[in-house]
Amino acid sequence: MAKLKTSLTVYNWVFKFIGAALLVIFAIILRVVGIEHWVEAFFGLLIGGYAVMRLVPFIKTQRSDLIKTINIFEIGMNIVVAVIFIGNAFVNAESLGSIFSYIFGAVLIIRGMVHFYGISDGNEKGDNPTYFFHIGTLIMGTLIIIEMITTDHFIWLMVFLSVGSGAYLGYSAYGGYSMYRRRKQMEEPKEKSDDKEIVDIPRKEDPVKEQDQIVS
Repeated sequence: MAKLKTSLTVYNWVFKFIGAALLVIFAIILRVVGIEHWVEAFFGLLIGGYAVMRLVPFIKTQRSDLIKTINIFEIGMNIVVAVIFIGNAFVNAESLGSIFSYIFGAVLIIRGMVHFYGISDGNEKGDNPTYFFHIGTLIMGTLIIIEMITTDHFIWLMVFLSVGSGAYLGYSAYGGYSMYRRRKQMEEPKEKSDDKEIVDIPRKEDPVKEQDQIVS
């Protein structure tokens, strides 16, 4: 098991390289093929996954029944939205168009409202990252509803993220391969030196001692 773990660590650059190539291919497909409905399904998967992830931990840790009820309602609504987005992609295989903008924008706005209501009620604690994130959801949701941000913009965003992530993984894979080659170069001379036979080289006698022997 330890040997397998070591091998995976040494050759992790291979997986990073494959991941980089897949992300770049994914970015190309997003722009070449008209797959707006699959982009909507992707966001449905994000919404549903985030809702399911929050469900049990939130219920266990939230003390206020009111805030707990409001968030459970929001989580249930998010799951329904996820089913609509994903189901439409598989059943109708076409974009929801304006309906997607209205629903997705409403999901973001409601998320921001619920978060800030919990903080103002004193039953939720906030920090700087969550504060700016939920400010962003309110702004983004509004822009999506008035269709200043469309599915095409999200496709460009996904292309940018895919290419950026692919470039990062590719650079990391290059660094991993360089380390792998350096490790190989350090190991090979050691193995070769172990195979060499040790040859005794005769030592030259001290000329002074030789002279003393002759005189004697």
